[in-house]
This record gives sequence, C-alpha cells and structure tokens, in this order.
Amino acid sequence: MTGTPTIGIDLGTTNSAIAHAEGGNIDILPNVTGDRTTPSVVAFDSRAEKALVGKQATNQAVNHPKRTVFSVKRYMGSDQTILIGGRNYEFTPEELSGIILKKLKQDAEAYLGQTIESAVITVPAYFNDRQRQATKHAGALAGFDADRIINEPTAACLAYGLQTARDKTVLVYDLGGGTFDSSLIEIDSGIFEVVATNGDTQLGGDDWDMAIVEWLEERIEREHGISIEGTLAAEERIFDAAQQAKHDLSTRQTATITIPFLEFEGDTYDIEATLRRDTFERMTRDLLDKTINLCEALFEEAGYSERSIDEILLVGGATRMPQIKKRITEYFDREPSKRINPDEAVAIGAAAQAAIINHEILPASTPGGTTAPTANTERTPATQTVNNTVLLDVAPQSLGVGLIDLENNEPYYHVIIERNTPIPVRNSYMTTTAQDSQTEIEIPVYQGDSDRLEENELLDEFELGPLPKRPEGVANIEVKFMLDENGILNVSARDVDHEIGDEIEIQSVFGFTDKELSIMQQNLPEIQ
Repeated sequence: MTGTPTIGIDLGTTNSAIAHAEGGNIDILPNVTGDRTTPSVVAFDSRAEKALVGKQATNQAVNHPKRTVFSVKRYMGSDQTILIGGRNYEFTPEELSGIILKKLKQDAEAYLGQTIESAVITVPAYFNDRQRQATKHAGALAGFDADRIINEPTAACLAYGLQTARDKTVLVYDLGGGTFDSSLIEIDSGIFEVVATNGDTQLGGDDWDMAIVEWLEERIEREHGISIEGTLAAEERIFDAAQQAKHDLSTRQTATITIPFLEFEGDTYDIEATLRRDTFERMTRDLLDKTINLCEALFEEAGYSERSIDEILLVGGATRMPQIKKRITEYFDREPSKRINPDEAVAIGAAAQAAIINHEILPASTPGGTTAPTANTERTPATQTVNNTVLLDVAPQSLGVGLIDLENNEPYYHVIIERNTPIPVRNSYMTTTAQDSQTEIEIPVYQGDSDRLEENELLDEFELGPLPKRPEGVANIEVKFMLDENGILNVSARDVDHEIGDEIEIQSVFGFTDKELSIMQQNLPEIQ
C-alpha cells in the first residue's frame, strides 16, 4: 500500500477520465460538476493568466475562439507551440496537457480528500519516444510523478480482463478523438501479453467531425455565396454543429443542423441542413477503411488471421458511431464486445496497472494462474505482479542508428530494437572509427520503420569522445539501447578499449530539464 491514492488517468484527445483503485474496487472519479469524463479543452482569459478546463472552456469557445484550445494531444511530442489570443501568448503542448491533468488532479483530490502524488497515464500505443516523454513532462507540470506510461489498448484490455476468467486472444480496436490504435493481446492465466500493435496518431473522431464541417461549408458557400474559412467564430459554431450532428447520427437516421444568426462580415445567416446517416457514412468511408487496413497490416505482421481472434474490444468514444460496429461485425463475422464502457475502459485499466505497481488488491474476478514466463537473455525482468496479473507490452516502432555504408558512402538505417519487441528490452551493437586517428564518433539515433534513413525520425544525435588516436577500424565502440516499461528510450555509448571506460548517456533532445519543468510549472495559469 502507498500513502497516496492509486490513480490511473486517460489523457484523451477529446475527453479525459481519472480512476481510483482501492480495496479491490476500481471507480471512475467524477469531476466537480459530477461528470465522469472531462472535455480535454483549455480556455484562457484575455491575459492568459487564468484558465478554464472542461465544459466551461467548451462553452466559451464560440465567443473566444482564439483563446480556446482543442485536441492538443495531436501536437504532443512536436516542437509546435500554440498561440493564445492571436499571437500574444504562447504555450507548449506539454503545458496545455499539464493544465488538463492539473484540473483532473484537483477534482480528484477534492473528491477523495487526499493528495495525489503519482499516477499511471495512458498514451496511444503508436506514440513515439518524444510523445511519451512529453506526456511524462505534462504529468510533472500537473504536480505528480508518472509512475508508468501505459498504452491505451493494453489498459483497455486489462480492464476487460478484470471481468472475464477466460484465456483469449483479443483485438483492441481503439478509435479516440485524435488517434487510432489496433493491438493484438493474448490473455493467458493472468498474463496480458501484447503480441503486436499498429496505428495512426493523426486519425480519429476529429476527422469524422471535419468531414461534416467540410460538407457544411460547401453547402453554405453554394447556398449563400460566402466562404467562412478563416472566420474563427463562425468556424467554431460550424464545428460545434458538426460534432452534434455526428452524435445525433449515432442514434438517428437523420440529423437536422440548425445554426441561427451565423455572423459573417457584418451580416447574419440562418443555416439549416439535413444530413442522412448513409450520406455521412459514404463521406467517411475512406477514414474507416484506413482503420481496417491498419488492422489487416497488424494481422499480417503478427502472423494471425481474423479467425484466430476470440473477441474484439471497441475502445474510445468514436466507436459509438454505428458504422464502426457494422464494419467490424461484417469483417469478423461477429459482433464486438459490449462488456465495458468505451469511454471509461482506458482509465480503469490505468488504475489497475497502478494497483499492480503499488501492490494493491485488484478486483477478485481477475483471472488466476501461473507466474510470468521466464525472460530471455535480451529482456529485463518482467513487470511486477499482483494476483498473478502481469502486463507485457511491446515497442510501437523500431529504434536504431544512422550509419554510413563505407563501400558506397551512402547512409542507411541500422535497427537495434525491432518494433513489436516485448518491453522492457535492451540491445547493443558494435561500431568503430572510419578514419585513422579519429577522436570523435557521431551517433544519430532514429525511430521508425522505413528502410530509407531520411524517412525515419531523428530522435537525437551525439558525439562520443575524445577517443584515443588509433588506426581506422581498431576502436571498439559499443552502443546500448534500453527501452523501458514506459516505452521511453535511453541510449549509452562507450569505448570498450579505453582505459577509463568512458560512457555517455543521452535522453531525447526534445525533453526538458528538471529546472525548465520547475519554471514552467510555476508559470502555469491559475485554474478557475
């Protein structure tokens, strides 16, 4: 048991949720308004000194679109900053996500009457190293340690596994507001082993919303002769109407869209339109096809077939659209599971993982069984267990270095850790100098799955040196890769033959130092 509550957080693109594990129970914690999820929306006052989060932020978006931020999760891990109030104030994605997490933390502390010092936070399975580092930093800005970064499909499957005693092969189809993940997970005697994962961090329910927005804007231009592109207040009202139409079409065959007094260049327009479900599904068929194609690629890589899947688990609010269930049912010739709430499964699974880490009791229906399989020589010890429950996840993307082919002087990508390798994992490779008396060696670290070096993402680049002067090819340089249970990479390099045994450890260049995070935390706007 720990002195701080055992907490799991689903930091979502559209909505976020927080769950608490205690005494064998896992509960979703309501926010101050009594809702079980909180919109991942941040709004600021005119001087960006105070912030609103959730429904309050959403409600003021039409009047202050330049001071309201949606879907910040899509920018995590990037160098992009978000400008507030025109170009007056600038925030990083980590700061905005930190504000959302801080609000969740405050509401949960008020509900529990306890201080939260740590939590397990979920991310899309296909998040890369930078995006995972950014999520950990957002947690630090919110005022707590991220005990673990866990993949959303894995968390959802764990939540599902708490309610079944059967061993199964599960496909987690996770379509959130901004991201899509598909993961194959084997449940065997309490061991949750991720076999493989695939996904797209730029594909989600927001894209279905935008399809309706584009349909509406084309209709408005055709019927009223105006193009509202770039008119933020009008665009915000159209986006809200499009999102409501998508929700309506989940339970109805038609949606009536009404936008009275839409302001544009000093005039007002009354917008009315009717959108049929079958029209909407035709408009977005290519988006749905992308998710199925990613699932098919997942099966091919893992050596599985659709017939080898025992159950399909739908996760994420966007899976409530009828076309998702219909297409999945047709593809697998069976209906997906309705066992868990798609909006809450990820947070519940995150809290279960927090319980495992903190040696808390899990719900009694957790499947029992044998201990974890023995790790091979290339693996570090497995995750902690409680009630015979073990999580074994995989690397979402390959990791390696950029090297030069000395025969043709062409750069190439040398993979050190293959994607879908179980984590935590460590591996190494040996390299040497390319010139006589070379005193430094450059080591560029990449992430990606393309054969072409330039199509992969450069995570970091560093120099090892000074090295003793030796003839070309004599030096023995060992580069080690360590991918931890959070999916975060650490790289070290050393001159094996050097008497001192130099070793340099690096982190992604994207990361912030503790001092930088402390300053950012102090400067965060006050949450109202």
